[in-house]
Amino acid sequence: MGDEDDSTPPAEQVANKPEPPYQALLPNLDKLSRSSFDKGTVSRRRINRALLVLALMPVVVLAVIFVPQLING
Repeated sequence: MGDEDDSTPPAEQVANKPEPPYQALLPNLDKLSRSSFDKGTVSRRRINRALLVLALMPVVVLAVIFVPQLING
């Protein structure tokens, strides 16, 4: 009779570990480093573009909701 832990393959042991918080939303968050934010780097430009897109999304949604009301009202 052996231990149940010994008979479990390593892949199943890894699958049983809980995911870190926000892993599904930001899978590469752990790969960010300080050099990602250095001025003039490609990654900094990508980060800034992503932040700009995220900031503009609520503005566009609000415009789609309120502009037709202003035009009709």
